[in-house]
Amino acid sequence: MSMFGRRKIKKAAEKEFLISKEAPFAVEEAYKSLRTNLIFSLPEENCKIIEVTSSLQKEGKSITAANLAISLSKNGSRVILVDCDLRLPTIARKLRIEQKPGLTNLLFGMNKMHEVINHHVSGIDVIPAGDLPPNPSEVLGSQNMKTAIDHLAQHYDYVILDTPPVNVVSDAVILSKHASGVIMVVRSGKTALENVKDAVDTLKLANANILGFVMTDADEKKQYYDKYGYTYKQKKG
Repeated sequence: MSMFGRRKIKKAAEKEFLISKEAPFAVEEAYKSLRTNLIFSLPEENCKIIEVTSSLQKEGKSITAANLAISLSKNGSRVILVDCDLRLPTIARKLRIEQKPGLTNLLFGMNKMHEVINHHVSGIDVIPAGDLPPNPSEVLGSQNMKTAIDHLAQHYDYVILDTPPVNVVSDAVILSKHASGVIMVVRSGKTALENVKDAVDTLKLANANILGFVMTDADEKKQYYDKYGYTYKQKKG
């Protein structure tokens, strides 16, 4: 298992940056590191379906999923980001697009695939959450969801799934069976080790392929590369 990297963007009370011309240099460099390690982690996959999750809420998983998708797109890959958090979706707000129609509208047959895909200015395609259903776990575990993922896998190099926290609901575990690998996001100074262990154990029980971790809000003063504001570590095992 590997630790992909630690990136310092801003403290929680400040602005979250999407990769863009306005974003700090450290942000894009951190995601380049994450992108490189992800590419090497799954070299044999034609389409890499990557699930991004966390143990609890407010750890930075959604902004990580969005920036990872953008970084992969900048490398020439065809990428689609799917908001699978059907309880507290944030992708539409972060990317400044409409939340619906989206994933649920597709799965319930209210809209066609091309009607729910947004072509974002950053270069990625995005499927927002759509209307929020009363039974998210059942919706995400449905045959229609599998069919949708299989369809996307035929048209993209990467399908990035932003999912709810593992320790809060079962949605991320349900979707992990479709994923080539899972990235866990932890927030420096906030995420308790026992929560991470519980989430990892839960994913392992589902035979999920845990690729590694991304640490958000890392203290720049404690980084190995102060100039860039992030750290990369590789762990054996």
